[in-house]
Amino acid sequence: MHLVDILEKYDAFCFDGYGTLYNRGSFVYPGAKEWFGELRRRGKEIRLVTNAASNLDQALADEADARGFDFSAAETISSGSLLKGWLSRLPAGGSPFAAGREVFYIGRPTGVNVLAECGIDAVENPVSPVVAISSSTATDEMYAQALSILKKPGALLLVLNPDAWAPKIDGTRAPVSGELCERLRRESGCAAEYFGKPFPGIWQKVKASLPAGSKAIMIGDTLGTDVYGAYVAGFDSALVIGRNEPAAELAADEKLLGVRPTYYLEP
Repeated sequence: MHLVDILEKYDAFCFDGYGTLYNRGSFVYPGAKEWFGELRRRGKEIRLVTNAASNLDQALADEADARGFDFSAAETISSGSLLKGWLSRLPAGGSPFAAGREVFYIGRPTGVNVLAECGIDAVENPVSPVVAISSSTATDEMYAQALSILKKPGALLLVLNPDAWAPKIDGTRAPVSGELCERLRRESGCAAEYFGKPFPGIWQKVKASLPAGSKAIMIGDTLGTDVYGAYVAGFDSALVIGRNEPAAELAADEKLLGVRPTYYLEP
């Protein structure tokens, strides 16, 4: 199936970023700019729905624009952007931040912008046992410190990016933040709060950003976040095969997760 075959079936097209449209640096997948340009020409609603929690939505939109995808900040919905709303809903006095808004942070340096937007400081020894992770940039020492914090009573792990795997430009893939978080959770026995795909919160924000009655589809490269997330949202889905979902493992993974994409998409 090609994008042109489904253009008239949907009003809104939601895209994953890394692994679907582009990768690290200036790398853009073949056909991705053509997809994007055609949707713009036809006046479709377009959203970047990403588990990138490494910066504020405006900065993520600017990075996409530099690669040739002119998403606005309003069209960019990231897992990191959900943190502020989650904090606002915490009960007074019962918050894991009752002793102060500090966390031990693992992630790219720009990720502190997401924390700062929420009034949270990244420190070595937070007054409350809270660890926030947005990417798998942990040294052995950082991992040990995070584990020590998460073994304390009432500890909480904030999984700002739940992606377990990320595709590389060479066609291979590597474990990332979600895998790191799962190891920490299992070893510590701590509670965890998950942001982004496939969990419901990000889809509520996506739906609120779209015109009422829009028929939407999610296009991504990952069965467990993009396709399963679309199922959670009640959207149709299209999977780009062979990037973050090896073709040889697809059938087994579909059976394990109990989901299949509406379409298998080719560039």
